[in-house]
Amino acid sequence: METTGLDRLQALLAGHSMSPDGWWRLDQGEVAALLDEVREQAGAEDLNVRQQIWDALDRVVDEPNRDDLLALVITRFEAEQFRRVLTDTDPEVRRRTWRSHTVRGRFIEVVMQLLADEHFDYAWPDCIEMLRARTTFDTLVLALAGAPEDGLRKRLWVVLGLPADTRVPEFLPDHSCATLVQCTFCPESYDEVAIHECRHFPIVVTLLGSSLDEVRQQAMESLMVFGLGVVDTLRSIPRAHRKVRGGALAMLAEFGWHLLPPRDLMTLERLIRSKQHAETPEPLDFACFSGSWYALPTTDQNAVLDALDLRDPISVTLRMGFAPLRFTPWQRSHPMTMYLETWAGVHGFAEWNAEATRDAYLRDFYHQVFVTPALDGWTLVFHKTKALPAALDTPLEQQRLEMYLRMEQLSLRFGTAQWFEQLPDSYAPGECWSQWCLAQDGDIRMHCVSSGDVRIHRSDEIDPTAPLDRLYEWLETNGNPYGTHTAPADNDRVEAYVAMLRERDHERYLPDDEDELDSASTIQDLAFGARGASRRLSVNLEALGSHTCVQGTGVLAVPAHLRHRPRRGALPI
Repeated sequence: METTGLDRLQALLAGHSMSPDGWWRLDQGEVAALLDEVREQAGAEDLNVRQQIWDALDRVVDEPNRDDLLALVITRFEAEQFRRVLTDTDPEVRRRTWRSHTVRGRFIEVVMQLLADEHFDYAWPDCIEMLRARTTFDTLVLALAGAPEDGLRKRLWVVLGLPADTRVPEFLPDHSCATLVQCTFCPESYDEVAIHECRHFPIVVTLLGSSLDEVRQQAMESLMVFGLGVVDTLRSIPRAHRKVRGGALAMLAEFGWHLLPPRDLMTLERLIRSKQHAETPEPLDFACFSGSWYALPTTDQNAVLDALDLRDPISVTLRMGFAPLRFTPWQRSHPMTMYLETWAGVHGFAEWNAEATRDAYLRDFYHQVFVTPALDGWTLVFHKTKALPAALDTPLEQQRLEMYLRMEQLSLRFGTAQWFEQLPDSYAPGECWSQWCLAQDGDIRMHCVSSGDVRIHRSDEIDPTAPLDRLYEWLETNGNPYGTHTAPADNDRVEAYVAMLRERDHERYLPDDEDELDSASTIQDLAFGARGASRRLSVNLEALGSHTCVQGTGVLAVPAHLRHRPRRGALPI
């Protein structure tokens, strides 16, 4: 391709300001014709021509957009063109094939062939990077099961984060391994197979010891499909296989804590105690938090457990307690989601496909409640929204009345009781719906909801239609004088936001009930939502650190009416 062609391409691309998704729309018209010329010569047989084009492409667009341009070029390569680029002697040319995140299913076969070919050992690191970035877990497991002991098999172990000389354990057909399981990797995925006859099960178990978090997670998700039939085998993994056994214990915890061997439970308890003594509280990231919490000004954890009728407390670290409340749309939840048949087995339902079993499965939720140690004199009680109400199908108004009653009772016992709730918006990062309530000496002083607007639901101190700067002043006046409030930078933003509201609040808009679930912006939440109110009224969770006074240890407990539910989930210690 002549220099004038690349110059023309550069001029055409300079006229577009595109998002990453928008780049694909450029592959049409004159741009498409020029890109076709680029592809032909970027994948040419002549090494010199090929390298000249790749060098020139670096100058066509600036660095932030370079990978998007490479994606336009590479994804429409023919297989042979892609092979030539991936086997180029210039490492920078090879690197472009995986740096631009463009490997698609039709190129995987080419990558696998090169990874098995001893003539292209110099390209193996690039093949490994490519397979890690874009190949599905299932594809690699199937490839491992069919690969010979040497060559490709060794390098596939490396792709998956294990040493090249990894050997899978042998499961003999004894009383435990004869159990039938469902293997989605087998040709007839709906047919059951004995564990000792399944080529894929030992591979998946071995991958529990991978150095890559994503691979370990995918191995656990695959074992969840195998079902409860793998439990005895996981318990039998020798302690000599330390990493694999550690992953097996995590998998057993996902099925149910009662399935962990007693000796390992004792080891975990000792580890938790040692971690508790050395643990420094870490700031809570509200952008990744979903749940509710009570704040009570007491260091008497037993009194808190009794007041909320929480049973069977188990000592945990702060990291363990907060883990189930962390939320991102793409993050694996704690505990893992179970398939209906496996869930029914764990919960003791005889018929997994019965209507009653399905109804119970759909009503399942994380029911454990985290009671913190005293943090600067406050004990906090974190829970998923459904964990503490008496019934899931209670109407919204009834739930509100039950919350008021509980807050009144707690404030009579502890003098003050606060409750906060935050539900992040999955479709609008940084936005959320939240509410908070403050009770004192048996009376509800304030209940506020922050959504598309700010609504005062109940207050004897501020008129619900009063300007919002009155609410802000109330929070400032009634804040915890000994707590850490808003960070200076945030405080400036909040003050500016309140000043803006003060100027235009003469036409204050109160939403109808159907608008209540609209999201609040980050700045609104800092001023009036659960995030901002909790900072002022009790404990600033975003400022936890070495300066925080910690008394006692945290526990995970369960509401009395949910004690029948198995406790499960692999939580980070």
